[in-house]
Amino acid sequence: MKRLFLAALVLGAAFFVYHEVVVEAPVRAFHAFAKAWGNEDTPAAAGWTTGDEARAAVEARILRGVVRYPMEALRGSRQEVESRRRSADGTVVLTVKQFVDYDVPGVTSGIGGSSEAVIRHVARLTKTPEGWRVVEWTPTLLDAHPRRLGR
Repeated sequence: MKRLFLAALVLGAAFFVYHEVVVEAPVRAFHAFAKAWGNEDTPAAAGWTTGDEARAAVEARILRGVVRYPMEALRGSRQEVESRRRSADGTVVLTVKQFVDYDVPGVTSGIGGSSEAVIRHVARLTKTPEGWRVVEWTPTLLDAHPRRLGR
């Protein structure tokens, strides 16, 4: 019984390690890219890309240009993976929804931001010697709205 329990424990640990190291690696890379982009850190976001086309897209599609609403202060962001698809050529296509919290000019909040922008990213990532990198990326603004903080 102890051997069966030990075997199940080792198998579970092996599955966990495989999932975190192999399966989730492209998602972690994109989250780092999106976090840098959402903080308007263009050089850091460009560091998560490979190829001239992806770098040019990061430099051309800055956060304030995609959102098109006045933003005074950024208050962080979070992402939710909507879908992931592995292509035959080994690339991974992710569709991710990013929620960026920000303050509009004249409305400064101490906690979380007075407004929220929702952006859908469709990105293609490929494995390089440096790790997973974004090779193609398209951000689309879905919504930008004020947040009602509890009174």
